[in-house]
Amino acid sequence: MMKNMSVRNRKKTLKKSLQVALVAGSLIMRAGMAEAFVVKHIKVQGNHRISYGTVLNYLPVHVGQDISEEDTADIIRALYKTGFFTNVDVARRGNTLIVHVQERPTIEKISISGNKEITTENLKTVLKNVGIAEGRVFDRSTLDNVQSSLQNQYYDRGNYNAQVTTKVVNESQNRVKISIEISEGSSAKIHEIKIIGNHAFSEKKLRGQFKLSTSHVWSFLTKSDQYSREKLDGDLEALRSFYMDNGYINFKIDSTQVSITPDKKDVYIVIHVTEGDQYRFKGFKLSGKLIYPRKDLRKLVEIKPGETFSRKKVNAGSKAIGNYLGNDGYTFAKVRPIPEVDDKNKTVMVTYVVEPGKQVYVRRINFTGNTKTADYVLRREMRQQEGGLASLKDIQESEHRLNMLSYFKNVAVKTNKVPGVDDQVDLDFSVVEAPSASLTLGVGYSDDDGFLINAGFNQPNFLGTGKSLGINANTSDYERSASVSYFNPYYTKDGIGRGYTAYFNTTDSDKVDISTYATDTVGISSSYYMPLSETDSLSFGYGYQMERIETDKSDRSVEINKFITDYGDKTNNVMLNAGWSHIGFDRAIFPTRGFAQSIGLNVAVPGGGSEDLSYYKINYLAHFYQPLTHGFILSLRGELGYGGGFGRTSELPFYQNYFAGGIGTQGAVRGYNAYSIGPQDSNGDTIGGNALVDGSVELVIPTGITPDTFRTVAFIDFGNVYTNVNTTIGSGPMRYSAGVAAHWRSPIGPLIFSLAAPLNRQPQDEREPMQFTVGTSF
Repeated sequence: MMKNMSVRNRKKTLKKSLQVALVAGSLIMRAGMAEAFVVKHIKVQGNHRISYGTVLNYLPVHVGQDISEEDTADIIRALYKTGFFTNVDVARRGNTLIVHVQERPTIEKISISGNKEITTENLKTVLKNVGIAEGRVFDRSTLDNVQSSLQNQYYDRGNYNAQVTTKVVNESQNRVKISIEISEGSSAKIHEIKIIGNHAFSEKKLRGQFKLSTSHVWSFLTKSDQYSREKLDGDLEALRSFYMDNGYINFKIDSTQVSITPDKKDVYIVIHVTEGDQYRFKGFKLSGKLIYPRKDLRKLVEIKPGETFSRKKVNAGSKAIGNYLGNDGYTFAKVRPIPEVDDKNKTVMVTYVVEPGKQVYVRRINFTGNTKTADYVLRREMRQQEGGLASLKDIQESEHRLNMLSYFKNVAVKTNKVPGVDDQVDLDFSVVEAPSASLTLGVGYSDDDGFLINAGFNQPNFLGTGKSLGINANTSDYERSASVSYFNPYYTKDGIGRGYTAYFNTTDSDKVDISTYATDTVGISSSYYMPLSETDSLSFGYGYQMERIETDKSDRSVEINKFITDYGDKTNNVMLNAGWSHIGFDRAIFPTRGFAQSIGLNVAVPGGGSEDLSYYKINYLAHFYQPLTHGFILSLRGELGYGGGFGRTSELPFYQNYFAGGIGTQGAVRGYNAYSIGPQDSNGDTIGGNALVDGSVELVIPTGITPDTFRTVAFIDFGNVYTNVNTTIGSGPMRYSAGVAAHWRSPIGPLIFSLAAPLNRQPQDEREPMQFTVGTSF
């Protein structure tokens, strides 16, 4: 954040002005009166914006008071101190005290240009904090100080070529316009980081703890080679923590030298350190008021005698004991670690002093900010209950559950003590609601499906009840569809949800180079959702679906012709489905850690006709996120799918097959054209298969852009589909690709861009290096 603006120069200027004014005032008083007099009237001249009464309020004299020339200094000093005036004169006419003032101008407008690294909003906030804002009195000395301080801010960010100039234009009615022009210049790049005094660890190892670095292949994204004093301070603290977590409790940074080349383009950083000796844990003890068995508390601390001392482990022990107490009502418990250092044996004994305090109960749970959403929608997500012991775990889970609802942008909770009592608290949840409904008309393009048009009404929080309603229609080169859906997440008070969907879908597979056929599908379904825990749930449902296949008899492939001959081109089915899912991500959008997996089973049974089909599909999906160092995140994803027929149906219908290739779809393998990987029929078109294997390994790369809206990843994809039906061209080997991708939640809709290359392309595969999907809503 911005540093406090210096007022030293302003004070010097004010002091000099006062000195001049006091001398001038004394001379005027001497010329205007030779002796003391009783003030019968006070007259103010020169004021236009400042009222007569305001001036009188600041005067240290009043009507009826005896004044002499010695009072001149007090009068002038008092009026100058207000900051309203650039000049003050005092004179006498008979028994009338005459005060003549010259008002400072007011600021009519402030304009700022040329800034990119520091937003205009932040700059205006800084200006306002030091008294420069539209409508305020203008002080030239304050503006000069601001100019210097802003330039120093850019210097601290490594912009040593930055220039800040100000321009003041006088307007009518004693007003001014202020223009601040900023030339940020380019940031100085780090040419070298040198650490002197290290012996236990290599310089390369220590530099690995820093966010700052010399230029490398990812610098244009991470900007880690751009010097910033704030970043350097953070890196120095990271260096201290590294040593403290590796037993060097007496480690210190002796000095830090930052030098810049004459052209202000390169920065050299030299850090002098003293490591000291390495210490080990002697053990730990518990003291204070232990309200739980000592053995239970000791299990919470991971310190072992003889292992290397770690400040992180010491603090983790304090937190674990505090959380253990907090989960049982001891909300304000204190756990203080006190180290006992044995310099002779180079060991540390840690004593945890436990002060649990009183158990605390929750008196009330209050909600603010939910102007559209009913209170009961929020309250049913609470795991902490009113009247019960305050539980840190339940409070945090309650906050997490609200954050996972799609109709809140932000959720925060505060624990406030109840005045007058020491064993009660109120929980105040504040929420920021997201737009509760969207009426959209969308236009977009997808490499997989061509041009897209969609229209819909979606309300995830219908009338503030937490129920969802959606009406959608879509059309593309490949597909046309329409659906109406409704879901009540609390069909029962125990959290069992129920939903209904009616849908229509027609596809023309020939448009995307799949075997030549089209399908028309109409159906209705009902689904149920049942939570098993905070992270696990079951789902099941049923429905009825009618499908019709359309083909050109003269252009049918051998495989499709055989299927239609055996089973016909129409089928009516009862659709059954069941699934289990575990979602352990830290957040719903752009997770940074956690594991999620799901398995689903879809079964089609005859719906009444003698030629209706019987088949099933089972799918498994797993996704894992793990944060690494310096903002990098590892992502692993894997997917399996298998389908088949049963009863009189010997195989999975070809139009239910799995496909691989493309971006953003099931079976995605970026760098290959959508649906292009896998078996081909007698016409040379991809026909898919009844078994799917695909996955990816991704490395999320920090870019300095807001991680909630933008991600850059490097990836390796793999995938293929297989079939137990005889086809003209088989599946071939597992396909691989590698590349980079950008994910952006842009103002015009979600956008994914990928640049990838196949690593083992087969002759029948179609290559597509650049792929993207984007949608626009109006």
